[in-house]
Amino acid sequence: MKLRVGYCSRWLLAAVAFLLCNFAFAQRTLSGKITDKSNGEALIGANILVVGTSTGTVTDFDGSYTLEVPAGATELEISYTGYTTQRVTIGSASTLDITLAAGQLLDEVVVTGYGTAKAREVTNAVVTVKAKDFNGGNVTSAAQLLQGKVAGLSIARPGGNPNEGFTIRLRGLSTLGANSSPLIVIDGIIGGSLDNVDPNDIENITVLKDASAAAIYGARGAAGVLLVTTKKGQTGKFTVDYNGFFSSGSRMRSLPVMTADEWREIPSLNIPASVKSTYADRGASTDWVDAISQNAIGQTHNLSMGGGTRDGNYRVSFNYRDNEGVLRTTGRESLNGRFTFTQKALDDRLRMTANLSITNTKANYGFNDAARYALLFNPTAPIKSDAAANARYGGYYQELLFDYFNPVAILEQNTNEGELNNFLGNLQVDFDLAKNLTISGFYSRQRDNQFNGQYISRQSLFGQGADRKGVASRNYGQQTTQQATFTATFAKEFGKLDLRILAGYDYTSNDFQGTGSSAFNFLTDVFTYNNLGNALSYSTGESSAGSYRSGYQNVATFARLNLSFNDAYNFMVSVRREGSSRFGEGNKYAVFPAFGLSADLVKAMGLDFADALKLRVSYGVAGNLPGSSFLSLQRFGPQGRFFYNGAFVPSYGPVSNANPDLQWERQAELNVGLDFSFMNYRLNGSLDFFNRTTSDLLAEVAVPVPPNLFPTTWVNLGEMQNTGLELALNYNAIKKQNFTYNLGLTPTFYLSNKLVSLSKGDFSFGKELFLANVGSPGLNGTPMIRAAEGGNIGDFWGPIYDGVNDNGTWKFKDLNGDGTITRDDETKIGNGLPNMELGFSNNFTMGRFDLSVFFRGVFGHDMINSYRIFYETLNTLTWNRVKTDDYYNTKLTDGAKFSSYQVEKASFLKLDNASLGYNFNLKPGSSITKLNAYVTGQNLFVLTKYSGSDPEMRLADSEQGGANAILSPGIDRRNTYYMVRTVTFGVKVGF
Repeated sequence: MKLRVGYCSRWLLAAVAFLLCNFAFAQRTLSGKITDKSNGEALIGANILVVGTSTGTVTDFDGSYTLEVPAGATELEISYTGYTTQRVTIGSASTLDITLAAGQLLDEVVVTGYGTAKAREVTNAVVTVKAKDFNGGNVTSAAQLLQGKVAGLSIARPGGNPNEGFTIRLRGLSTLGANSSPLIVIDGIIGGSLDNVDPNDIENITVLKDASAAAIYGARGAAGVLLVTTKKGQTGKFTVDYNGFFSSGSRMRSLPVMTADEWREIPSLNIPASVKSTYADRGASTDWVDAISQNAIGQTHNLSMGGGTRDGNYRVSFNYRDNEGVLRTTGRESLNGRFTFTQKALDDRLRMTANLSITNTKANYGFNDAARYALLFNPTAPIKSDAAANARYGGYYQELLFDYFNPVAILEQNTNEGELNNFLGNLQVDFDLAKNLTISGFYSRQRDNQFNGQYISRQSLFGQGADRKGVASRNYGQQTTQQATFTATFAKEFGKLDLRILAGYDYTSNDFQGTGSSAFNFLTDVFTYNNLGNALSYSTGESSAGSYRSGYQNVATFARLNLSFNDAYNFMVSVRREGSSRFGEGNKYAVFPAFGLSADLVKAMGLDFADALKLRVSYGVAGNLPGSSFLSLQRFGPQGRFFYNGAFVPSYGPVSNANPDLQWERQAELNVGLDFSFMNYRLNGSLDFFNRTTSDLLAEVAVPVPPNLFPTTWVNLGEMQNTGLELALNYNAIKKQNFTYNLGLTPTFYLSNKLVSLSKGDFSFGKELFLANVGSPGLNGTPMIRAAEGGNIGDFWGPIYDGVNDNGTWKFKDLNGDGTITRDDETKIGNGLPNMELGFSNNFTMGRFDLSVFFRGVFGHDMINSYRIFYETLNTLTWNRVKTDDYYNTKLTDGAKFSSYQVEKASFLKLDNASLGYNFNLKPGSSITKLNAYVTGQNLFVLTKYSGSDPEMRLADSEQGGANAILSPGIDRRNTYYMVRTVTFGVKVGF
């Protein structure tokens, strides 16, 4: 027995010793010092992170650190602003001293067109925003991630409609009739849709700002390029990450209108009796804006899993988003899945990368018109009424007046919804043919399917539903894009000379097709838009149906040469020859060249007052395509139907004139930039000046009939010119062990945005255009915008308000002194484009807390308040009245007129985003490697003098199309969705 006990005791002691050793290893303390490699100085506040966990610390005032290393940890990652991030193996030692080399700003790898480069080699204006710097909170579109983060990049969406996209402009307006938004490239897929990638799956976004950088993309690079890089799997153990949050949104601002009590006071005012009599009291008190609004609840869940070995890695993610809008019956629900993998073979000479993304979105579009009618409907009217006159309208209170509908009835009686399905997949294969030569093949396919169904009830006064006994429509659209790219890259060092050559071929095809039908006169509302055959309008030939199919192809060859000498002097030249089927015979191909020079002045001249100082000069030419195909051809299309021989027969007629000379729109841009860093890389940034000229503008002009068969023709004419100054500053103001503060500024100054010419040869818009009519009622022939040769884009044009006459009518300034007010007395009364934009970020760490506060401002632009034009004066029309503190005037009883009176300063500063997070201290060996809880607020407040609901830029007019819309910015039309304040509560967990 004793022998057995002793035997067991030895095994027990050995086991305990083994466990204690493991425990000691799990709990072992690692310490050391982080210093500058060049001078040995201690780096205060350097970040040390155990790779694969959330365990980390920062160095103290001596550059020293102490860290509890969990079991199984093998590597540390050390980072410090202005220094190259480094990974080191932990080993078995208890002391580990590490040196970092300065130069992260210049050694960092950035994405460029068809490749990558070190920041020190870049010769043009390129900016990369990483995931850690993205805007947080309830971000529904990838565009929101960048809002205010990049100088020169304007991202705007008036109101908070979850189904409405963002307007994106880079360095102002660059075209009239072509695409004015930057080209989107997702993991190499040219023309990708941001709807195909969930914001949680994006690793970084690189902005190619100038034509020198974008010219390698030729045809569609004129408006700039956004290169989206998605997250990939990491070599190492299997990891799981979850990010989820719930949000609550509320209506932030609304245009002030009369309450029911204020409406009832109107008859007591000293105004004409004819005006008083129209303001009848209907006996109720209704806040129509509240009646159509709701607290918008949202939720988002992101689950990702990944891992890999030395030879390959993978990542799979699932994203679910469900967001209500603050306007009732609006909302958006989407489900996205994404898979990516990378595999190496043949001793790493062969590399394959594949990405697959599928997204399904269900949208409740609702009716923005309800927001408009909530402002003008009688506040003393009830929502519903038992009166016999309202039985036809389902019991909703209605009055048969012009442009006057119960807003609650609009939302509750009618349906407007849709579904979007997006597929995106690509495969890239790279093979090292020789030591310095790599060939690559890339193929991608993107398909976007969209459906919209709308039904206006038989009881709806709105949309003529009651008059036409129900109105239904169904529309389908599909876009398929395929891309094949083949490149060869040669890279070799010849002593101090670094040579890289890229050559490639690119083919892209686009196919668009769709169908649609609308009908009316239904026997019941039960089927809504799901049984069009139930409509009686088909038998009378009054229904409509149609389909379409279109497409185009682009082919291109391109090459780029990069030379770098002594890591100080860099030269780049590129050329792309591209052809498109969208242009006329003999003009399908164009050549887009670019070059750039840069010099590291610190290294080249031995400067000692700066850590980095790189001067850049670049020039490039990019192109643009028209928005539709076959515009160079004579086309015929449906022109209605006529009754012949007992049946309705379709007729056809010309819908365009032929123009075989239609050619590429060309944009030439000069960029001069300076990248700098001072104070041991604590202060860094860049300064860029750009001058951009767009010629041969694609535009649709009026032509005489005859000799033409159609009254408009697409031509190349005119010239636009933009100049601006962009500054980006980042300053590590405080770097202590338990407290850090970093700030960033991104101001953009737009020096000019001119319309140089509106003509070319025999084609002309004329010396000036008057655009953007005010609208109905009564002002359909009253333009608000003047576009003139040599003038600024976005000029408002009209009479100058000069008070109110004794009889309550408008008084305007007689500028020419002839005693009468005519069009000759109109002048410039504002401009809808800003002259400055600003982003101001503030990032703090306080122990385990992190705080980010981001302000965004737009300055110098004016806004035309369309609501005030129609609904402010006390006239005989029975709409509710806009009642602002600064403008409402009971003496003004005249009808609607447009003048400087409705032009308001719309500069604003928003607290766009603020987020507070806490990183929990996890026990070593825990299965949870990171745990972060956070709260984020968006649109927390706005400082502005604008009286409307949202002072956000209107970069185009929502009631016009083509060049007229682009030339008419700054108009707040009567269909603006409410501005939304959102608060988000979320958690991030890693396993």
